[in-house]
Amino acid sequence: MSSVTAYTGAVFNNGSIRRLLDLAIDCRRTGGPSLEDELARFCRTIRNSPEAEWAIPLATVAALLDLLSEQLDPANPPAVPTGFSEKLNEASGDVDGPEFLGLLAGLIRMQDQEVMPDFESLPMAPWEARLTFPRIRQFSYWVDSGEYDDFEEGLRAGAASEHPHGCHQETSRLAAELQVALLLFPTPEALRTGLGAAIPWASVPILQAILRAIHVHFTEQH
Repeated sequence: MSSVTAYTGAVFNNGSIRRLLDLAIDCRRTGGPSLEDELARFCRTIRNSPEAEWAIPLATVAALLDLLSEQLDPANPPAVPTGFSEKLNEASGDVDGPEFLGLLAGLIRMQDQEVMPDFESLPMAPWEARLTFPRIRQFSYWVDSGEYDDFEEGLRAGAASEHPHGCHQETSRLAAELQVALLLFPTPEALRTGLGAAIPWASVPILQAILRAIHVHFTEQH
């Protein structure tokens, strides 16, 4: 593989194409979610992020899938990174690889034109929760490490852990994630459904307590 192909290979084995194929493979496993639901979650994730929509909108993802579909001519196969063909075959099953990429493109365009599903009609998947609430997940140490005898002391230590320079960048974003999670999942049952698999320790009282500790820190130290 030439150096140029090695660089452009990232189109095949990284970013949105790889994520979509990985999701499709998960859907084919016994008990896996439907492909339509996972694509709806993928599209919801992009549409909920102004940064992602700015960098690679769904129309661009669909166009990239169509472009790859057109380039993967079985009669004249292009050079692709090692493992890509196998991954595509695993994701597509009995459907021809290029045809499957075109199918994904069409489904994404359809989702892009529809009203985004809410989290009650389409619950948040664990991978989606990990992407949406990364700082809550990273707070796990302060909740269940056992380093602090007093639970509230651990929360206060966690709230102050980025002080002073990281408070405006990291701690403020943690507070925003906590508030979003509590608004999206206001009841214990809703929170378990939305975050239980990705953040097992999360509960409404614990998230509220972390948020209070952050507000106290901001009030007293900033």
